[in-house]
Amino acid sequence: MEPVFVTPPGPRPAGPLSKRPGQILAAALVLILVTAIVVPSRGWMSEIIALLLLLMAVLVNAAAFGFWSGFGSALVALAVFNFFFIEPHFSLVAARPQDMVVLLAFLAAAGLTGFLAGRMREQVDSARDRALVLEVLSSASGALSRATSEEQILEAVIRHIATLSEAPVAALSRNSDGLRPIPGSLVPRPADLQAAEQALARGRVEIAIADGWTGSHLTFHPLPLGTGASHAIGHRLPEAVDRDSVYREQAIDTVLHQAEAALERLELGRKANTEREISDRQALRAALLSSLSHDLRTPLATILGSVTTLRDLRDGLPPEAQEDLLGAISEEAGRLARYVENLLQMTRLVAGSSVTLHPVAPGDCARAAVSRALRAFPDAKISADLPELPLVMAEAGLVEQVIFSLIENARHYAPGPILVTGATDGDLIRLEVQDQGQGLPAPVTQWLATPDLTRGEEKSGLGLPICKGIAQLLGGRLEAVAGPGARLALILPTAQSAGVQTI
Repeated sequence: MEPVFVTPPGPRPAGPLSKRPGQILAAALVLILVTAIVVPSRGWMSEIIALLLLLMAVLVNAAAFGFWSGFGSALVALAVFNFFFIEPHFSLVAARPQDMVVLLAFLAAAGLTGFLAGRMREQVDSARDRALVLEVLSSASGALSRATSEEQILEAVIRHIATLSEAPVAALSRNSDGLRPIPGSLVPRPADLQAAEQALARGRVEIAIADGWTGSHLTFHPLPLGTGASHAIGHRLPEAVDRDSVYREQAIDTVLHQAEAALERLELGRKANTEREISDRQALRAALLSSLSHDLRTPLATILGSVTTLRDLRDGLPPEAQEDLLGAISEEAGRLARYVENLLQMTRLVAGSSVTLHPVAPGDCARAAVSRALRAFPDAKISADLPELPLVMAEAGLVEQVIFSLIENARHYAPGPILVTGATDGDLIRLEVQDQGQGLPAPVTQWLATPDLTRGEEKSGLGLPICKGIAQLLGGRLEAVAGPGARLALILPTAQSAGVQTI
């Protein structure tokens, strides 16, 4: 959570009518304190000491509260000195010319002192205010660059503009029901809604109306700028018009432009993801078409040749030859059925269909895949070592399909014992299929480490791409494990790591 910056305590440069009551009261207390010291001491305190004390009060007020406080304190100090120390006493009249010279000299000294101290105070306040604005701009830039959604962008805009304008911000978004306030922002009045609508319709900033007029007192900016904007940001302008208030207005415009760039970045990211998905699907379609001739030609040719031989030469063939042909037909028909199943799974992935995830037992899915593989390949040596594993968020049929496909792939490329194991790795579950062959080729291992679903080989088959696609669809991945033989692991997050409570 980004820190909310608040203007540090202390007066800001402003005109005499906009001075804060607390500052005026503090300046008056300083003058009252000095007056309470010098007036009772008139009998023994010289006029020079009284002048210096009153001048010190003017300097303190000017340095602490600005030029106008110092100027007002100089007038009050002049009146106090004239009233109590200049004859005739207890009046504001100077009887002697030299007393008038003293009063004018005091007024000049006090005014010049107050002016210099006040200007120094204003420069300090201005520098501190600009440093605060730069700090807020830096914070806003960081928050907007890290934002990954429109909600985070709007929240950062509301928070930082509220700090810059020192007032609540009204933020509205357009939806099917019209303009609706964004949570955490100022609840708009009917006049504010009308001004926001005008800003969105015209695609430009709608300036706040002056005090005393009917309308919105907020300045609304369409976000992003231009027609077609879907958000409106309304804020109050500073009451005092000076260089620092203009600087804050420029900072607010900068935050809004950065927010516009962040929204554009999100939109470009969404478009890039869409184009990437379309490209992946087109690549999958190309791989699907290129593999049709490779995987369908052999079983179809075998079935067609065997059927033709039996039909034309059945009477001349010995029973053993007929059994071999029938066995070839059965084996290739089963192979063709499995390939059609792969085609259906690949079609599902290409279409970008979603699945409904629910807690399933990964060990049960792996055991079901092993049992299915033993029925399909009775001559294969397949064993399982599966302990009790935590539940995962998946679809049982898809997990079983991945393990079965990995077993089938291992049987095809590395005849020999096949072992299916399972283990827990932190918040992940690993279901691993290991054979005793020569291991995976380097291009396959490198391809498994990429997000691509196609291998770029004309005759690569669809088994591993389907397994990898299903793993990604379930929120996991397919991984090659270093070791003897070929070891492929399906890695899925546990249901507990996904925030699902299990019993």
